[in-house]
Amino acid sequence: MWGNSASALVVEPLIKTHKNLRITPFTQCVDHVALQADSFQSYFYLWDIYTQFVFDGTKTFLPICLLLPNDDTSANLGIPPSQYVTVEHRQTAYVSSARMYLGFDDTYEVFIHELAHFAGFLDEYPMRIAAAKFQCQMSQNPPNVIFEKQLVGKSNHPFQELFEIQLLSTTGALRPDIEAFIFPGCQYLPKTPTQYLIHPNRFNFLRFFDVATIPYWYQYMWQQQVLSGRTVK
Repeated sequence: MWGNSASALVVEPLIKTHKNLRITPFTQCVDHVALQADSFQSYFYLWDIYTQFVFDGTKTFLPICLLLPNDDTSANLGIPPSQYVTVEHRQTAYVSSARMYLGFDDTYEVFIHELAHFAGFLDEYPMRIAAAKFQCQMSQNPPNVIFEKQLVGKSNHPFQELFEIQLLSTTGALRPDIEAFIFPGCQYLPKTPTQYLIHPNRFNFLRFFDVATIPYWYQYMWQQQVLSGRTVK
C-alpha cells in the first residue's frame, strides 16, 4: 500500500507571467520513503505520520509515496526505498544523507520540513556559525538558494530563471529591496565573498519548522527536484 496516491491535481499557474512555471499533476511515485519502526511506540508514531501524509490534500503535488511502517512491499515489487525515516530519543530532527531522524515530539509539520531536505532544500532560519558556514559554502545547487553572481551570468542552477523573475528589475539589475532576500544563515559570516539569495517568502516551512505554508514557488521547485532525480538516494 502506498501513501499519497496519484490523484488528479488542478493547480493555478505558478506564475501567470511565465507559461512554463506550472505545477503539474503526477501519475506515479518517483521516490518511495520507508518508515522504519523498532518499537510499538515508534510504529504508532510513524503510522500517524503516514496517515496524515496520505490524507493531506495539500501535498498531492509531490510524486512521493510513503510505505507503511515496516512494510516490505517495495522489496517484493523490486522497488527499493529511496529514503528512510526512523525515530530516535532525541530532541532535534535532522536528515543525514538518505535517512531522516525524528523524535516522538516532532510534529507532522516537522516531518514535511525534513522531507524537503531529501530534495536538497536548505534551512532558511538564522543558525549557528558552523551550520551557516556549512550551508553557505555547499557546492551543490540547493533549489532555494542561489549566488548573486549567478543572476548576472550563465549558471547551471536549475531554477535560475525563476530567481531572475523574482529578484531582477526590468533593467537586469538586482532589485533595490534585494537585501530582504539574502540567505539569513550567511549573515553570520561577515567575510562571505558571495551573497546567497533566497526566494522572497518570509513565512514558509523552511524558515519556521512548525509552519505548514509551502508557497507555490517551493511547490514547483520541490516537484521538479523529485521528477528530475535531484533527490538524495
